[in-house]
Amino acid sequence: MRIKIFKFGGASVKDAEGFKNVGNILQKYKDEKIVVVVSAMGKTTNALEEVVKKFYAQNGHTESLLRQIQS
Repeated sequence: MRIKIFKFGGASVKDAEGFKNVGNILQKYKDEKIVVVVSAMGKTTNALEEVVKKFYAQNGHTESLLRQIQS
């Protein structure tokens, strides 16, 4: 049996409606072997990239940026 791999992120998991849509998609494959990868929600990946850039440049307040992401 083949395994299907699904990757969801960004706009597809930015809100509750997006998660419902992901659930509807996965429900269609409930009797198959699947792997699901979910990346950061909404613009979180962009925000994390900004933290890394500022950390390496040593010219930003990475702790405050991280707190914004956490809230």
